[in-house]
Amino acid sequence: MVLYHVSTTYQLLYCITHRLARHPREGAGLLLVEYIFPEARRKETVQRLLDTGWFSFVRLVPENQFKLRRGNSLTESSSPQEIEGVIRNICACVQGWLGMDVKQFSPIYIGSDQWSFGIYCLANQIPHVYIEDASGMLSQRERYMKITREISLTNYVISQYLHGAGTSEYETARLCDMRNFVPGFTDEKAVNFSIYDALKEEIPQKAPEILDFYGAKPVTVPQGRPVCMYMTQYLKSMAVKDLDVQEQITNLLVDYFAQGFQLVIKPHPKDQWLNYRRMFPEAVLLPPNINSELIPFLFDQPVQRVLTASSTSVGGMAPFAQEVFQFTTEIETRFEHLHAVYLAAVFLGEAAKAWGPLHLSLQRVNAVQLENFLRILEVPQMETGAPVLVTGGAPPEAPGGAVLWIAGERSSGKSPVLPRAGQALELRGTLLPEEGSLLTENGFLLYLTAPCPGMLSQLPPLDFVRELPFSRAKLQIQSKLLTEEEIEAKNHEESEIL
Repeated sequence: MVLYHVSTTYQLLYCITHRLARHPREGAGLLLVEYIFPEARRKETVQRLLDTGWFSFVRLVPENQFKLRRGNSLTESSSPQEIEGVIRNICACVQGWLGMDVKQFSPIYIGSDQWSFGIYCLANQIPHVYIEDASGMLSQRERYMKITREISLTNYVISQYLHGAGTSEYETARLCDMRNFVPGFTDEKAVNFSIYDALKEEIPQKAPEILDFYGAKPVTVPQGRPVCMYMTQYLKSMAVKDLDVQEQITNLLVDYFAQGFQLVIKPHPKDQWLNYRRMFPEAVLLPPNINSELIPFLFDQPVQRVLTASSTSVGGMAPFAQEVFQFTTEIETRFEHLHAVYLAAVFLGEAAKAWGPLHLSLQRVNAVQLENFLRILEVPQMETGAPVLVTGGAPPEAPGGAVLWIAGERSSGKSPVLPRAGQALELRGTLLPEEGSLLTENGFLLYLTAPCPGMLSQLPPLDFVRELPFSRAKLQIQSKLLTEEEIEAKNHEESEIL
């Protein structure tokens, strides 16, 4: 008989699918961290799971009860003796609650081993199979531990102490969706299992049964425009826990990356505070409780683009969507910088039209943000292209090619030291919020220099406005080829500042 332990809705669907695909003729038990469902729905959901016949028993792990009995909370400065004392208390709680010998189960699958049952198994050196927290998350342990720390510092400290979360020697294997690993990541214990692949290839006959359990209905999207699905996040898992910030990020990403698309909003199951119907009146709004991994089986037309700030569920859509745009967590703390990166991509697009494909080198620039904009604007790149250094720091004194300097906000007071011999293009962006916008007025400066006379003269002057309708703002964009006198004056201003 096999045993599953889960703490997230992703892991629950993962284990249901895995149990039906890989252990169809064996008995299976299921332990659910009680926080996985709202209190009012817990008993009903447990009964519905039992009624399916997928599991011989389903039990809610009473984490809140254990929390009251485990002793003092821990911090990163807690001593080993203090940590071990809390671990002993947790293990005693779990042992008393279980009322059975877990070693009768084989294999034991554990998702989120920082909760009480996982701590119990790690502390007692019980062999088990680890289940990642979200699609591809095994390859992002640092990010996962940061989220764990935000949710419970005590659980985080214990997990680090016991070497959990995909690093324990007692993990015989690590179940994961390897398709969504970050590039370059490998794990010798990784065992690939994908919800999408299993429902599509291994057990397609079970897909309707699972969809029915989740109450998932077919999604009809207005025809005529390509579909862009925006996947939201749980506020408490974000770096900045501010609803206005979450709304600004959402509006900006939709403005920049979903223009001309039929927008579909997939809220996180716990994202219950933002009013997406108010924000995007013409969007198709999906039920928040539907797992994103089931969405490919509901649509009546292809999804062209999936967009998210940094949702951990985006990997589940990767096999289904034609293109995925996601960002690093830096977007949560420096979303205002997105305007400057967009301006850089516009400048590079104009350079590519004049010089041909570009070969870019990046220095102190968020590569993911820039590459996303370059993809949207279809800026050609190749190894043998015209060399351009894109930098957010001081440009080199003797560059081997063109240099695009992102000075950033004009209010910062920073200006580059421009080459006295040669040309420089200045690009100004002015953010103009309208009434009711959450954004504030701001300006951005970028400079493009080139080693060869006449290169910059090939670029036409820019003077246009980028509408940001959902952000209720406009970005005014203007470029100007500077004269030698203007370059000298700007360098003089910079030397006075220094």
